[in-house]
Amino acid sequence: MRVLLLPVAFCIVVNGLGQTAGSAQSTATAHTDSLSNVVFFDDFNDNKNNWTIDDNKRGSSRLDGGLYYLKAAGHAYGEAQEVHIDTRKDFEIEASIKILDGNSEHKYYYSMLFWGRNAKDGYYFTFAKDGYASVEICSGKNQRDCIVKSGSLQKTTLNPEGFNVYRIRKTGNTFSFFVNGTLFYSMPFAPFFGNLVGFGAGRKVSLAVDYLKVIYL
Repeated sequence: MRVLLLPVAFCIVVNGLGQTAGSAQSTATAHTDSLSNVVFFDDFNDNKNNWTIDDNKRGSSRLDGGLYYLKAAGHAYGEAQEVHIDTRKDFEIEASIKILDGNSEHKYYYSMLFWGRNAKDGYYFTFAKDGYASVEICSGKNQRDCIVKSGSLQKTTLNPEGFNVYRIRKTGNTFSFFVNGTLFYSMPFAPFFGNLVGFGAGRKVSLAVDYLKVIYL
């Protein structure tokens, strides 16, 4: 386990190694049609992937009732797994996440699903309780190191009071981004910086995560 710094003074704990289709087959049925295509899956019914359970100055995290709860303190705080994705193939990264509480403003308090990340650089699918979502590319630990992709900051179908499904789909040379099955942004595929896939709560925001999965299409 190691702690990395991410944008918006964002701390992340990296857990475990990349999962294979075989290791995820026992729990993937509820969310995938073809088990052989599963790269990684966790529905948080147990802690087989060694997610952090802690309460410290950065934030708190716990497993309870098939959900993973993540709360950020003064700065954004998150968790990641090292997941090896063959980017020559088409794939999807998907998570179901509920924003429990915290400031609703996207500009300063957004949470995120991230992928293709190394110790410093990565891609972010951001969202907030005001309904806005965006796509960012970040190259450092501060918000000023992030570039919002042109046209990506949009009001979406995000339900501020419930679970929302965030999906990143790579088909051919295109990335497409969905909130609750509705496409809101597309951009050219960009090579990964690293193998980290995870999620983070914006500063002073609490999240509940129902599942995280990566599949080949």
